[in-house]
Amino acid sequence: MTNATSRTFSLFSFGSNAQCQLSHSSAEDVDVPTRVEVWLPSPVSADDVSVLSNGNHTLLLISGEVYTTGDNTYGQCLMSASAPRICTFHKIDTCFTAPTFRPSVVAAGWDFSVVIASSFTQDEIYVAGHGPRGQLGIGETTTAAATPQLIRNFPPRGRRVRQACAGMGHTLVVLDDGNVYGWGQSRKGQLGPTNTSCAACWTPTRVFFPDGFVPVKVVCGREFSAGIDGAGRIVVLHSGTDRHGVLDVPSQETVAEWTDFQCGWTTLHVLLSSGRIVSWGNNSHCQHVPETAPPLLRISCGSEHTLALARDGKIYAWGWGEHGNCGQREEECQVNVGHASPVFDVVGANADKIVYLGAGCATSWIGLFKGG
Repeated sequence: MTNATSRTFSLFSFGSNAQCQLSHSSAEDVDVPTRVEVWLPSPVSADDVSVLSNGNHTLLLISGEVYTTGDNTYGQCLMSASAPRICTFHKIDTCFTAPTFRPSVVAAGWDFSVVIASSFTQDEIYVAGHGPRGQLGIGETTTAAATPQLIRNFPPRGRRVRQACAGMGHTLVVLDDGNVYGWGQSRKGQLGPTNTSCAACWTPTRVFFPDGFVPVKVVCGREFSAGIDGAGRIVVLHSGTDRHGVLDVPSQETVAEWTDFQCGWTTLHVLLSSGRIVSWGNNSHCQHVPETAPPLLRISCGSEHTLALARDGKIYAWGWGEHGNCGQREEECQVNVGHASPVFDVVGANADKIVYLGAGCATSWIGLFKGG
């Protein structure tokens, strides 16, 4: 196999594109994986690719550089809101604090963005966009940030950010000591039971899980959060009426051999080492894994659909596919995909390695290396 410097990295997108969030300037929905034209750093690291798409904007983090596209009404594309729409990926050249800091993690909320910038000794967190209910985490007096703003005095001195994720209206970060913090909407229990008395947390606030539970990974749904530990124990943070069944958590024994944990707006999924998926929560749009799905290697869950790389070398999709994010529709009115639809043949694409699968709000993303 050729090395990374002699291979070509390609990024494909399909689905909803009304605000050019796919980085296709036509602003029309796309139902076939279509290559994105974007200048990228060279060489591209196979271990440093992530695409976060939510609402109508997208963040691409690759080899320590951030690119954005889509709706920028509130500056959520990390650029001045004087440009309300970014039609194709644009590199963000903003130096966050000093040249020693480089973006290491990104997260996209409905109309806000989060960027963790790292140096050798510390992390800093920047936010931009719309935050009327604490989504920016920079205090109750700041509900909008048209350019990236630093969350001051966080993380605590000596602590690093291990993971970050964002839902429609809240954000979670996991620190290297296992503690979880969050900000944004909190009334539905998505920031833990101790924070339900207020509608929002305006600054980073400790999110408490049950005693003895240390999450390895956390996820943000629309009005809930969840975590899984190394042994497969799952805790869902949600209060009030559980109308979607997100609290119907499978037993630890069922998911002990887990390899990934993800969620959509109202659905949760655990990928097992066997290639099988355990799904629960809302299934009104066929979000649960269909019986036709083959053994899987990797998954990515969007708002109401899932993209998956199978062991047969094909990429499949299922769920709500109205905008083409589950591939070509058999007929115009078909939006519920009750089966696993093959949307991309990795072998046929002559790919050495799939390095990224991404699913956002009715958007799908595939990143791969081709042999050179």
